[in-house]
Amino acid sequence: MNESGSIDSSRRCVWTFHQVSCTSSDLSAAERATLLAILLSISAITIAGNILTIASILYFRQLQTRPNVLTLSLAVADLLVGLLIMPFNAMSSMHNCLFYGRVSCRVHTWLDYIFCTSSIVHLSCISFDRYVAISDPLRYSDSVTHAALAAMLALSWFSFPIDGLVFMMQWNLVGLEEETRRSCPDDCEVILNLPYAVAITTCAFVLTMLLMALAYDRIYRLARVQSREINSLGAQVQKASSDGECLSKWNAMKRDHNATITLGIIIGIFIVIWMPYFVVSATEPMVGYQAGPVAWEVINWFTYLNSMANPILFAAFNMSYRWAFRLLVMCSAFRPGIRGVDLFNFMERPA
Repeated sequence: MNESGSIDSSRRCVWTFHQVSCTSSDLSAAERATLLAILLSISAITIAGNILTIASILYFRQLQTRPNVLTLSLAVADLLVGLLIMPFNAMSSMHNCLFYGRVSCRVHTWLDYIFCTSSIVHLSCISFDRYVAISDPLRYSDSVTHAALAAMLALSWFSFPIDGLVFMMQWNLVGLEEETRRSCPDDCEVILNLPYAVAITTCAFVLTMLLMALAYDRIYRLARVQSREINSLGAQVQKASSDGECLSKWNAMKRDHNATITLGIIIGIFIVIWMPYFVVSATEPMVGYQAGPVAWEVINWFTYLNSMANPILFAAFNMSYRWAFRLLVMCSAFRPGIRGVDLFNFMERPA
């Protein structure tokens, strides 16, 4: 970072040629370059993975199902995190500064809150959708209607932008005037007062985590029964391989079971990734804001890993997505008949 002017010795603030005042960085030029390369790599992987997810759902007919409407929307939210949030935060992490002014800091914080929270709510909606699909598959189409899907999408995208206005109006800083005076004006630090810290932790994490955990507990119990049925039906399929109806039912149950396992892993990763952020957010106002800038940078970037992890988990644990990604990456998706192929059983076909 190019610097000019004097350093405030009490707060170690520096004036840059951008005419902003930020905390001076302790990183050398080589350390900054290494950090930037790592963080931009995370951003690039997030962008590429979610573009593959979106392209797969839009292109392959087998993936164009009602549950995947939510998956597609989740991928859009995660893509926006990779495109609009991570690159700017990478620069901020490298220089301890956001060079685009204090209004842009508020807008960036607002968008960060919207996209990350939207991703969380999407996972809750996907858990509910999977619960309905597993618990009552015969009535799934009647329960998860187009109107219900639209309502879940609206909840995922439009409920939290209004709450995020708290950052734009800086209501989260009410009562924290002394804390804000200790930081440099353009550090773009996000500090939460106690009421808002408790509210955001409860609404955005505790309630969604409980909803997902309760839903998946029920899903897991049903999946164990389903697994036994799959094994039993698999034996029947081997004995009567010419029975098309039996084979079709077995494949459908395998796909549902596979999707259930994938969802369980995604929920587990979500809890592990987001737990540190919400624990620290809720306790910081109670202990006098003891977590340093470096700790917050690590915690923030840890949460962004969720947006990077979702496409990787789809590819790793869901056969249909794995083959869809592979066909797109290898530019084999445009061969005749590939768009309508049975991706779940594609391993039996030549690549």
